[in-house]
Amino acid sequence: MSIVISAIPMAEAHGQLTDVSSSPNDLAFPTERTILDRAIERASTQDDSGIELAFEYIVESTVESINGDGAVTETETSRLRRYPLEGLLYDELIEQDGRPLEEDDVRKEKEKKSKFIREARAHAARGEPYEPDEMNMRFDRELMDRYNTRLVGTDMIRGLTCWVLSFEPRNGRLPDNRRMDKALNRSVGRLWIAQDDFGVARISFEMQRPFRYLWGLIATLRHATGDFDFERIDDNVWIPKSFDLELDLQVFFRNMRRHIRQDWIEHRPIGGF
Repeated sequence: MSIVISAIPMAEAHGQLTDVSSSPNDLAFPTERTILDRAIERASTQDDSGIELAFEYIVESTVESINGDGAVTETETSRLRRYPLEGLLYDELIEQDGRPLEEDDVRKEKEKKSKFIREARAHAARGEPYEPDEMNMRFDRELMDRYNTRLVGTDMIRGLTCWVLSFEPRNGRLPDNRRMDKALNRSVGRLWIAQDDFGVARISFEMQRPFRYLWGLIATLRHATGDFDFERIDDNVWIPKSFDLELDLQVFFRNMRRHIRQDWIEHRPIGGF
């Protein structure tokens, strides 16, 4: 699972948020530590089960380029098929801007898939985990230990009553092993955790401070906000529902704004279609 909130008050952004801060000792509300521990335990159990590898998914993606006036200047769309490959979930591009892939793109996708298989098998032979996408994040202890959390209320998400926890980076040294850590260590946000099974229904975040990075080019990520929504598709099985991200970057001396949206529009059991 993945993360972190905008400066919009929660009562305005997601309906009325019930405040629990005035009665922190009320036994009707567990502590934020208990809620977070149970949520991490539930997510870990699902990850260990490998249940997500029992499905394939169709994901629609939209990337909008935005100018300084806030107008969309370009829109790119794509459709991906996400399915298990070598014990991992693999994303295969199947459609670009509403059209099937051209021959050259099909060739590139085949090469990409072959490389993925080679790398996955090489890592497996060495007994090493394979993480081809450094942008991929899991909701786990390692992620959340970098934050201080606080129970701030309850809210409804798609008919589910959820606890709402805020989080912000701890003081002192934080994990900085991956390039993504720089963004995580600068982000504050909120978690919506379902009260009936401790599944994470939403993660919302806002990056507070800019940082420079080198991902094939020299750039500065000046600001980012995002929302990750999840849905329960079976007893205790939660999968991504949507991902909405806004980025404000400077690449060399050029300002760039992007709005990225992904929607998981289909999921089906492997062998059931």
